[in-house]
Amino acid sequence: MPATTTLKEAKLVDFTKTVSGFKYFPGFNSNVVSFIRDGADARTLIVVDRGFHFEKEAPHLVIDHLNLVGTNPLVGANDPVGERFPSVNNIYITDVLPELPRAVAAGVKAGTFPAAEEMELVRSLGGQVACYNLVPTMIIAAHAGYRVLGLVAPEGADLSALVATVLG
Repeated sequence: MPATTTLKEAKLVDFTKTVSGFKYFPGFNSNVVSFIRDGADARTLIVVDRGFHFEKEAPHLVIDHLNLVGTNPLVGANDPVGERFPSVNNIYITDVLPELPRAVAAGVKAGTFPAAEEMELVRSLGGQVACYNLVPTMIIAAHAGYRVLGLVAPEGADLSALVATVLG
């Protein structure tokens, strides 16, 4: 099934408070986990997050990630919605929005802001932009059997028109 077909039925998560029609969360927490798990019949999740340390100040389509948060949201008892250790290979939807730059998102602990030297290290590992919420959200999504369209945008970027293009 083409990605464009499944995107119209996607669950929508917004950490930027800029995209109408999406469920807004101020940050990754247990409410995000419940929202994703409660809709495990959906197969696609679109996540919009703020990012920083962009090489090009524009929204980016996430093609992969590095979990540098220091934790995993799947600790504790396993939820029956999915596997204990979900595969995250090829979880990202990357065949949409060809005009956007692609990026490997480095998930970092909320409230931290990597210094330039630390971002150099992140880039040497393959990360291209840092963000707080997308990576733990994606891990829960993988656990519940979703594919993820991840968008990371600089502060102040409004993604409404971009998302409307994807959703048709």
